[in-house]
Amino acid sequence: MKKIFISAGDPSSDAHGARLMAELKSLAPDIEFIGIGGNAMCNEGLNPLVSLEQVSVVGFWEVAKKYFFFRNLIKNCARRLNDEKVEVLIAIDYPGFNIRLAEHAKQIGIPVIYYIAPQLWAWGKGRAKKLAVVTDLLLAVFPFETEFFTKYNIRTEFVGHPLLDNPEFSEIPNNNSRNKNLIAFLPGSRKQEIVKHMPLFNSIAHLLKQEKPELEFGLSISPTVNKNEYEPYLRDFDKWQLWDDSKSLMKKSYAGIVKTGTSTLEAALCCMPFTMILKTSSISYSLGKHLVKLDNISLVNILASKKVVNEFIQSDAKPETIANEIISLLGDRNRYDEMQNEFSGIRKMLGEKGASKRAAELIIKELKW
Repeated sequence: MKKIFISAGDPSSDAHGARLMAELKSLAPDIEFIGIGGNAMCNEGLNPLVSLEQVSVVGFWEVAKKYFFFRNLIKNCARRLNDEKVEVLIAIDYPGFNIRLAEHAKQIGIPVIYYIAPQLWAWGKGRAKKLAVVTDLLLAVFPFETEFFTKYNIRTEFVGHPLLDNPEFSEIPNNNSRNKNLIAFLPGSRKQEIVKHMPLFNSIAHLLKQEKPELEFGLSISPTVNKNEYEPYLRDFDKWQLWDDSKSLMKKSYAGIVKTGTSTLEAALCCMPFTMILKTSSISYSLGKHLVKLDNISLVNILASKKVVNEFIQSDAKPETIANEIISLLGDRNRYDEMQNEFSGIRKMLGEKGASKRAAELIIKELKW
C-alpha cells in the first residue's frame, strides 16, 4: 500500500480533500490515507489522528488559546510521518499548521504537495519564502496565484477551483425558483463564529421583520457544529427556518448575509446577491488588520478586483446598517442584476469542472506512481 498523509483543517478543505482522495484512489487504488480531516474525508477512507472540530479554529487569539494542543498535535503528526513510512504529505490550505508540518516532512525527506494555496497574497507574503523551502509542488485554485507564487520560485500549477466539482454548483440557478421573501443567513461553520455572528443575525432579523413582515429567514446550520450551540439564539428569535444544506438555502433565497470566507464564493456560484459580514475577537481583528494588505477581504471582491458586495467588518457590522443594506438590495433591481452578472464572471475565472481530477493526475505524475 502507498501511504499518504493528508491534512485539512476546516469543513471546506474537508470537502475538497475528500474529492481529491476519491480521484487519487481511482488512479492508484492501492493508497492508504492517514492525517487530519472531517467526515467527508473519513468516508473516503481517511484514518484520522484528531477530529476536525478540534482543529477548526480561526483567528490569532483563538489559535493561541490552544497553543499546547497544537504543539502536541504537531509532535504526534511528525512522529507518524516517520513511523508510518509516509510517501508524500498533501497539505490543504490551513497554513499556520500545515507549513510547520511540511517542515517536519522535508526534514525526513518526504515530498510535500500543497493543494489550495494559503492566501499569502493577502496577509502573509513573508511566509512565501518559507513555503518555497518546504513545498515541492503547489496546486493553485485561483488563476492569479500562479504568477504570485512563481515569483517566490514555488513550482505552481493552476488546476481550477474544486467547488466547481460539486454537482450543486454545476448549473446557475434560475431566479424563477427563488422565494422572493426568503433571506439567507450564513453564520459560519465553527462554534466561535456562531457565538460571534448569531446575536448580530438575531438583531438584523428583528429589524427586517419590523420593516417587512412578509420576509422569511433561513438560517444555515453547520453539520460540524453541535445543534445545542444554536439553541440560546433560536430562543431570542423564533422565526428562523433551519436549513442543513447551505447550498440549497442560497439557491432558494432571494438575498443573503454571509460571513467571510469560502461561503462568499459559494454564494456567488449560487448566484445569490448578498452582503458580507465578519465579527471576531478584538485581538484577532487588530492583528489581522495589521497583516492584511488588501482593500477587500471577500473572495468575490478580490477576484473581481473591485467592490461587488459590501463588506461589514467588526464595529461596522451594525444591525441597522446591514438591515438597511438588505432592504436596499431588495428594492434595487438594477443593482441586483448587476451583482448577478458579476457572479457569472467570477464563475468563469475559476476554470472548468474537474479541478480535483487534474490535481490528482499532477500528484500521481509528481510521485511517478
